[in-house]
Amino acid sequence: MLPNQSGSPIVNSIGDIIVQAGGHHVGPRTIIDYELVYFPEGSGTLYDIQGIQHRLSAPCFVFTQPDTVHRYLFDRDRNVRHLFVHFDYDLLREKDPRFSALLSTIHVVPAAPGSLIGAIMHQIVVVANHQSHHWRRRLSSLLTTAIEELAAYADKTPEFAMSSYPVQIANSIAYMEEHLTEPITIEHIAHQSGWSHAHFTRMFVEAVGMSPKRMLLERRLHRAEELMMKGAGTVKQISYLAGFGDEHHFSKMYKRIRGITATEYIERCKGPIFRHTAIGADPDRTFVNRHIVVNPDIK
Repeated sequence: MLPNQSGSPIVNSIGDIIVQAGGHHVGPRTIIDYELVYFPEGSGTLYDIQGIQHRLSAPCFVFTQPDTVHRYLFDRDRNVRHLFVHFDYDLLREKDPRFSALLSTIHVVPAAPGSLIGAIMHQIVVVANHQSHHWRRRLSSLLTTAIEELAAYADKTPEFAMSSYPVQIANSIAYMEEHLTEPITIEHIAHQSGWSHAHFTRMFVEAVGMSPKRMLLERRLHRAEELMMKGAGTVKQISYLAGFGDEHHFSKMYKRIRGITATEYIERCKGPIFRHTAIGADPDRTFVNRHIVVNPDIK
């Protein structure tokens, strides 16, 4: 089937198959479309792509592109369940930049417990089986989300990278958190890791997806937002408590990064969304109690 010129993927086929133990195989073969396969459990199954073997010993996703020689050698000793979708997508064919990491070298992607992509794969199978109203459109929408998330993983965006930081990077982020109110420098943080400043910065960007300077700024902004939510002082007081040391620098950075002024954020925190919120200890610095305005034109 030809790619969909509307910009949405076309789903060609879907399956949820349990392969019996015994060492069965699929391929070597090539396919004319794209294939996304979800293995919800690890096994001794091998995925061989152009002579390079990947053992699927943990839950994972396998992404195969058209005209690529590959095969599956299923586990000899246990049944292997896998869910798959064959599809075509004009944005992949056109090598849209946001999919560049997915289309470059990645083939096997680990599936974390509770993976959103895994849940989407299950839902795709359910929707395809029931075929209720607008089911083809729903399949396309679900698959679009799965591909976007897979591409974000391949691109090591911060929300995926944080689950597997190298110990030096994780320790440096913890150090930032413990010393937010102090005038620490990136050179000092790099020294704590045992790496040179240049190597630390390079490794930090590779692991986290942003520079250590930007991460330090984000941590301080988060701290400031917690303080503003609690009504813990004026903008000037909060800027010092969050480690900025300069009210004007804080106000400038907050406006630039968040798109609104600190004073506007304080006013929003007086509204019903935050009136009864509680600030709790959160070592992972997640986004609990955050209110993120995506479209500032809609109040």
